[in-house]
Formats: sequence, C-alpha cells, structure tokens
Amino acid sequence: MRMLLTSNGITNAAIGDALVELLGKPIAESRVVVVIDAILGFAGDSSQLVAHLEGLRALDWAEFDVASLFAGPAGLVEERLRAADVILCYGGSNLWLAHAWKETGLAPVLAELLDEKVYVGWSAGSMIFPRRLDRWPEDFNDQEELEMFGLDSVAPAVPLFDWFFMGHLGADWMSPTAEQWAARGAARTGQQVWFIDDDSALLVRDPSADPVVISTGHWRRFDVDGSLADSR
Repeated sequence: MRMLLTSNGITNAAIGDALVELLGKPIAESRVVVVIDAILGFAGDSSQLVAHLEGLRALDWAEFDVASLFAGPAGLVEERLRAADVILCYGGSNLWLAHAWKETGLAPVLAELLDEKVYVGWSAGSMIFPRRLDRWPEDFNDQEELEMFGLDSVAPAVPLFDWFFMGHLGADWMSPTAEQWAARGAARTGQQVWFIDDDSALLVRDPSADPVVISTGHWRRFDVDGSLADSR
C-alpha cells in the first residue's frame, strides 16, 4: 500500500519528494487520474478547483486525467482508474465521496487498486477510509452535510483505519475552536484523530500501523480520550 494523505495537495517539496518516492519514478513518467466527485455537489464559483487542477497539471505528468466516478458506465471509469499510476481524490465532501465510491460499485475496485497504485488524498479525499466513518456526521457535528446530500448514513469507501483524518489545521477560514472540535470527535468516537495543516501529509504503507508524518508545518494527534497525544 502506498498512500499519501494531504490536507491541500502537493504544497511543498517534502510532500512532492514523498510522492516521487512512493511512485519509484519521476512524475514526468507517471499518469494521474484526479477524481473530483467530492466537490461537484457544491454550487458556486469553481475557480479554486480550476486553479488547483492547473497547479497539479503543472507538475508535468505524463498523462493528466480528470474524472468523475459517475462520468459513465462503471466499467469505463474503472478503465481510467486502472490506466493511472496515481489515483488522486480531490477535496469537498468526504461523505459524498465515500458514498460515490459505494454507489457506483467502484469501491471494490479502489480496494484492489490500493495495493497496486499510489493513492493521494486531498482534504476530503484523505477522509474516506476510517472504519467508523458512520460516526462522523453525529460525533463531528456534520449532520448538515449528510442532509444536504440526502444521505441516511455513510460508510467508508474502503474500511482501513482506526483513526480519523482532518486537514487545514490553522487555516484562516477554520473555526478558532477547530482543535477542540477534533478532540471532542476523538473522545466521542473512541478513535484517534490526526489533524494536520496544509504543509503536512500522512504517508501510509500499512493501515494497521501509525502513519509517517511528512511536514514542514504543524500537526496534532488526539488520543481516544480527546487528549493531545503528540504535536508539532
């Protein structure tokens, strides 16, 4: 397994170097498919999405594909996933993205490809693998998003982790009580929470082991009782 869970994409050289190490070859020789379903349900200006896609494309991939899991018959989408060296899931709604993998029947394909490809998560794309994702809406006070997308419940795209990922620590648009929110969610779920900033990422090779932190910024790890277990 080769996973790089980021808060805001490939934001610095340390994260970029980690990606190249996982690939085992230069980005210029690698193909990426960017899955954008997590953001598609939100109306309004898509300028930030376009800017982020342009920034990703500027990394000079051998092939740069942008896809929706609902873009056509599941078999055709599967072909695009299998053709890539990197599956990158963009941000937006973690609940809708997890649902999209399940609803399209592509979740088993993702589970298989996690052993073959490099997976890069970007914000919500990093948040779809906790075994207890069903607890997220209530225990992290995210019922509004569940209702917005008309979902009665949510399940992980692939159940891998006994911990939760949160991104954008310290972002100027985040609530000043975001760390308390993360700590409360950890205590309610009885699961650790990794809360990282936009200059950090978690590298995962074994889902049963602690991730490796790649960071030039700041991060927090809250324990199952909500206490701060580690930080930088």
